[in-house]
Amino acid sequence: MNKLLIIGSSGFIGKSIIDYAIRKKLIKHKINKIYIIARRRFYKKKIKYKYLEVNFQSEDFKNIKKLPKTDFIIYCLRNNSISKSHLYFKNFKKLISKFKKKPKILFTSSGSIYGAVNKKIKQSENFIIDFKKINKLKGYKKNYALEKAFIENKFRELGRSNFNVSIARCFNFVGKYILDSNQAIGDMISDALNKPTVKLNTSINVYRGYMNSDDLINWLIVILKKSNRNCPVFNVGSDEAINLKLLGKKIARLFKKKFISKNIKNRKIDYYVPSIKKVKKLLKLKISISLNDSLNLFTKLK
Repeated sequence: MNKLLIIGSSGFIGKSIIDYAIRKKLIKHKINKIYIIARRRFYKKKIKYKYLEVNFQSEDFKNIKKLPKTDFIIYCLRNNSISKSHLYFKNFKKLISKFKKKPKILFTSSGSIYGAVNKKIKQSENFIIDFKKINKLKGYKKNYALEKAFIENKFRELGRSNFNVSIARCFNFVGKYILDSNQAIGDMISDALNKPTVKLNTSINVYRGYMNSDDLINWLIVILKKSNRNCPVFNVGSDEAINLKLLGKKIARLFKKKFISKNIKNRKIDYYVPSIKKVKKLLKLKISISLNDSLNLFTKLK
């Protein structure tokens, strides 16, 4: 059996991995021990079963002096500035350089590095990163995309330094912990669970694809295992696009609630949907849980 170290995820991915592991789904990947280093401890119970052990370390990563010996690492660290992210990465590189046996490493990047997309075009890993498109993003989305693009290059450098690495460009997801986020789908599901109406606050045509969290974690582990010195890059998400207005109506109908949205006054499009042809072809991965099935799981929370 193998050990997995997760660095920096106290959000959706980290919580989903623990939930996935507790339900014995990591056994098929031969992982039975997980270490988590994050600023915030997001799981209060001590986790130790016959088939799984999880160890938490709540600390700012820049202060970490030693990493546990492990077979796999998922690097989820991010900051509000590139300079801080670089500082954290330098510490990470210094620490893993001390390992006698080099682990396989996955960096969770983002589909946001493809920049603003105003046409119905699914983003492919073959697209050249266009910083003009990234600069068209607004606010935190722009800073987030620039930071991810910068750290991607650092992981490619790791590959050239003989480390086995890979990059997962993550898009949109739905699962148990989406209610803790501030994403539109989470807000609308929360409305459906707790309010008489489901609301959508956008006046443009927004398209997204939503992958279930179980598929997300399975894909991340498979990509992680395929890490190598060439630093392969794979999109992770659903390629089944849905307009958020139609999604809101679907959620409202499922929960028998009223749906309210702003009028779409222009033809502007915000399209954030991946092409997943590469991961299907090379890694034989597929979407196993539909959006409808994912949404139906929330009806059990009523």
